[in-house]
Order: sequence, then structure tokens, then C-alpha cells
Amino acid sequence: MSRSSKRLTVKEIAEQIGISPATLDRVLNNRGMVKPKTYQMVMDKIKELNYIPNKSASFLSRKQQIHMAVVFPEHPEYFWKQIETGIQTAWREFRDYGLELELVRTEKYDPEKQRQAVGQLIESGQYDAIALSPAEPLLMVDLIDRAVDAGIAVCTFNTDSPASRRLFYVGCDYRIAGRVAADMLCKLTGRGKLSVIASETNFQMQQKIAGFREVIGEHPEMEMAGPLKVTQEDYGSPELFDEYFRQVDGIYVASARLHSIAGHLARARPELAKPLPLVGHDMTEDIYRGLQDGLITATICQDPVNQGYLAVKTMFECLSAGKRSQAKEYITKLEVVTKENAHYYV
Repeated sequence: MSRSSKRLTVKEIAEQIGISPATLDRVLNNRGMVKPKTYQMVMDKIKELNYIPNKSASFLSRKQQIHMAVVFPEHPEYFWKQIETGIQTAWREFRDYGLELELVRTEKYDPEKQRQAVGQLIESGQYDAIALSPAEPLLMVDLIDRAVDAGIAVCTFNTDSPASRRLFYVGCDYRIAGRVAADMLCKLTGRGKLSVIASETNFQMQQKIAGFREVIGEHPEMEMAGPLKVTQEDYGSPELFDEYFRQVDGIYVASARLHSIAGHLARARPELAKPLPLVGHDMTEDIYRGLQDGLITATICQDPVNQGYLAVKTMFECLSAGKRSQAKEYITKLEVVTKENAHYYV
């Protein structure tokens, strides 16, 4: 395969044509003031190179760089590794156009440690942009706004902070995620009592529960038990769930611990009067096995790779073009995965 034109700089392409980078920039960005003969030379050369003009070409010709920090929690590790795959894909696509990237992983879901990390990024004065997945959106509003006041563009991804002055959000619609989960459980059970298992009470979790409640309210034959709110430590206590399993007819695990609940359900299942439909989020080897074993009914995948990719790509294109984002939200798809199609997701 010949050298990709994407890997060439504006200067290198200009040298091959025999013109200045400034002239090439005027042609690529249709700014006129170029002789017809020169224009034709450029068009012939980019056709020969199979070159697709990029929005970032003029930015690169001015020899500027964008320094971006991407901040996200370190757990659950399986999920953020998929996010990071998308981030790295975007970086490889735009690194030759001036993108410099730093990944900042903050401990678990500790909002105070994340605040410290973001505060240090702002105070350093080294960054043009921050892409942030806020552990606690309300606690990050003032920091996001402080960054914006300091001239740093900020976007959120995976979890939004809509009360802030962030530029845009990339991620799924968590209210719809809750509605999808409730819709599946209503169809699976027909009637009865459904419940949600939740951990953090952040904006994302509130939206999931709100969507779940909406659908239950649309089905008079269904009843919603109050959400079971547990700590991360509680997931290691099987006895906590024994009586709970007997009181409900279907469960939505809104947290990232679907595999833990499936394990507890496997232990309790012989004593249950009937199989208990179980729906949650994401895909791991443990969740895959739970689907194959019939412990997990379905899981809702949130397109994490694309979330990471779009956050970096959209931010870079906004800054390189000197424009605001065209949208305030970039909503990624939700996909329902069952035993039959699970092999596509591992």
C-alpha cells in the first residue's frame, strides 16, 4: 500500500507540487487568490495522491497544536478500556494534524479526587481542551465553568453535566436506556413487580430510573418496587439479595455490576419459585457467560468505543476550525444483546 496522504503534512504536499504551504492552504480551503494554472496543479496532485482535503489542513499549515486532556474514572476497568480504544483511534487519526493527548484516570468514582485532577489541569495552563466523564456531574459544574472562563473548551462524555457550560455531550440517552430495560421486562413477565438495583445516585443513574418508572407507569398490570440502593461493598454480600429475589418478578441492574447480581442469582435460583428475568448493561466475559448460562436475560450495550472516539474527534474538529459545536448532544446508540447475538460483542 502506498503512503497514506493523511500521513502527509501540508508542507510535504506543497513541496511535491512546488508551491508554498500558504498557497496550498488557499486552494484546499477555497479562499481564491490563486492562478487557474496553480489551482489545476493542486487538483491534479491531490487526485494523484488520493488526497481528501481535511478540515484541519489550514490549522496544520499555521503550525499550531491542540493539547487535550481526557479525564475518566479507572473503574469499571472493562468499560473504560473500550472507551480508551475509541480515544486512541481518534488520536491516531488526528495526531499528524497537531493533536496532543493526555489520559487522566481518576480513582474509582471518587468525585473529590476527580475534582483535584481537573483543578490541576486547569491551573497548569497547558491545555486547550478537556474531555471529561464526570463522576458526580453536579460537583463538577463549577470546575467546568472555571475551565471555560480560563479559555479551555470542555466537553462531557458517557456522563453529562448539563447544568455546566460544557461545549457538548457525547454518550447515550440514559432515560431511554431505562425505558428499554423496563420495556423488555414488561414483555418478559407480563405482570408483576419489577425493580432496579442502583449504586451511585448521580445524574446518569437518576435518568435510568426515571425512564424505567415511565414505562412501568404505562403498564397498569405492572408494579415498581422501590429501587434497591446498594454500595459497592454490598455486592459482596450474597445474603443481602436472598429475600429481595423472592419479592420481585424482574430486575434491572442499572449499575455496572450485572455480573455480580447474576452470580448471586445463580446461588439463589434453586430456592426460587420461577426463573427471574435479569437485564443490565455492558458486555464482559462474565456477562457473556451469564447470558449463555441463562442467568442474564439481556444486556444493553452503550457503544463505548464510539463514545471515546466521538468526544475526541468532535472536540478537535471544533477547535481546529475555530467554531463551536453544531450540536449540544451527540447521542450514541443503545443495542440489546441476548444469548443469540452475544458473540458479536466479545
